[in-house]
Formats: sequence, structure tokens, C-alpha cells
Amino acid sequence: MGFGAYIADRLVPLAVGAVALAFCALVMTVYGLDPAATAFVCGVLVLAGAAALLLDWLHRRPFYRRLSQMLDSLDETYLATELVERPSSLEEELFYDALDRESKAMRDRIAAARRRSREYREYVEAWVHEIKTPIAAARLIAKNNPSPAVDSIDAEVDAIEGYVEQALYYSRGTSLERDFQIREIDLGEVVRDALRHKARTLIGARVTPELGELGFTVHADPKWLSFVIGQVLVNAAKYRSEKDGRGHVRIWAERDETGLDSWATRLAIADDGVGIPASDVGRVFDKGFTGENGRRFARSTGMGLYLVRELCQKMGVDVWLESEEGEGTTVCLSFPDMAERS
Repeated sequence: MGFGAYIADRLVPLAVGAVALAFCALVMTVYGLDPAATAFVCGVLVLAGAAALLLDWLHRRPFYRRLSQMLDSLDETYLATELVERPSSLEEELFYDALDRESKAMRDRIAAARRRSREYREYVEAWVHEIKTPIAAARLIAKNNPSPAVDSIDAEVDAIEGYVEQALYYSRGTSLERDFQIREIDLGEVVRDALRHKARTLIGARVTPELGELGFTVHADPKWLSFVIGQVLVNAAKYRSEKDGRGHVRIWAERDETGLDSWATRLAIADDGVGIPASDVGRVFDKGFTGENGRRFARSTGMGLYLVRELCQKMGVDVWLESEEGEGTTVCLSFPDMAERS
């Protein structure tokens, strides 16, 4: 709190004091007191009042300064009263107690919200694991009873499993301490693992993968990265070109120089599908955004690429895409060298 703000906050008592001082000077003049004595008395009163204001400001300033600095430095400002010493003046104590009561109420609400969020996340994860049993049973029944109709049902079970997987990773993405481990992995192995998981989807869409150079080592969580690549592959299958009924998705990696003695490994996944309209390119990673393609070509939840971005951010991986309508889409993942992460 600056001295100017302090004075502005006390304009009313200062104005009353000025009127009282003028009245005293008038009374002394009426009673015939010497003008020099009148001026001396008024000067002493003014100096005494100014000294009182200055001392009071100096007394209050440390508390407000500490509180202001604490609020500026904290991401969670409701914790300020936990780190500021209790003041000594009555007015500051009243202010401190009011702020502390509000902070405690906010802490209680945040704790309750976190508890509800944790319970919901645990429920979703439990539900996902439970739903895997009937999905596995449905797959077994389909395998033992081959027919065109059952094959169609099996394809729908694939779609259900994909949405269940999205729900699992969405719930896990809010909590880094669970099922999350950054380590050195073989990029080619993770790509092939994602292709195995999405093989039925790609075959059903008549999309053929073409693998380029993938002999690189990167740092990421293998499960999360496999899921990310799988979501991109699903999009390549969903939005394949309708020209000849077949599609291709090319996957390769290469090293990029990102600065002076600074390198990153870039994984590119390029399809020759319908592409993305220019007006939608900047929003495809937004939560719930389906875009023109999502409405025209496939049932879309708008969660696939959103999860791709969220999980990549948590792993420290840059993600972007380039697309031209009618030509295809290329999604790129950039893995910085481990030295650059630290």
C-alpha cells in the first residue's frame, strides 16, 4: 500500500481535521491571540497530524506489503493467510480474520471437489476394467460363430472398445502419479504395438500402413504413446478418401535440428484421406470439437485429438498437424532429447 493510497483512504478524517483546525484558528483570532502564536499553534497541530499519519502508515505498510507479495507469488492465493504472520493492530486483525475465514472455506470446497474428482476417476477406471470382461466375452462368441452378421457386430465391439479406452485415458490423464512413467523406449516397437491394436480398424477401413525409418530411441510413456498413435490411426481410418475405397497411412521418423546443438526426433503419421478444411485446422485439438468432417464422414466425439494433445503435453512431447482438404493429413510428434527436458 503506497502512501498516496493511504492518504486517499483517509480523505474524510483529513477533511474533518482541516475544518476543525480552521475553526480553532478562527476562535483564537476572535479572542485576540497574536497572529504569530495562532500560526505557531496551527503549524504544530499540522506537523503532529502529519507525523501521526506517517507513523501509522509505516506501521501498516509491512503487513500489506507481505500480503501483496504473498498473493503475487502464490498460484493458489487462498493459502495466503497460512504464510502471513498475524498482525498486531485491531483493524488488520479484523481484516486478517475475515480473509482467513474465506480462505478456510475455499480450502474446504477445493478439498471436497478434489475428493469428488478422485472418486469419480476411480469409478471410471473401475468401470472400464469391469466392461472389458463382457467385451472379451463378445469377442470370443464372435470368434466361435463366424458369419457376416457376427463380423459386423465384432466391428462394433471394436468401436466400443475404442471409446472405453478413451474414457480410461481421459480419467488417467488428470492424474500423473497413476500409470505414468517416462522412460527410454524404442519408437519402432511402440508404433508396431499401436498398429497391432488398431489392425482390425485399419483392415476394416481398407487402409494400408507403410512404415519408413523408425529406428530411433525416444523418452515417453510407452502405453500413453501407443494410445496417442492409435488415436491418429483411427482418424486415418475414419476419414479415408472415398475415391477408390482404399487408403494408405505412412509412418516414419527423422531427426530435426531445433537449435544450436539441440535436436529432436519427429514422428510423422501421414494419411491420404479427405483432409481437414482450413477453417477447422486450428481447432481440431479443442475438447469436443468435431468439425465438418466429424459431422459428414463419421460419428465423432471430438475427444480423440484432444486426448492426443493432453497426453503429449504431459509427456513433454510437441504435437501438431498439417492438412490440405482433399489431399490428406499429417500428424507430427516431436520428442526433444532428454538433456533438453531437464
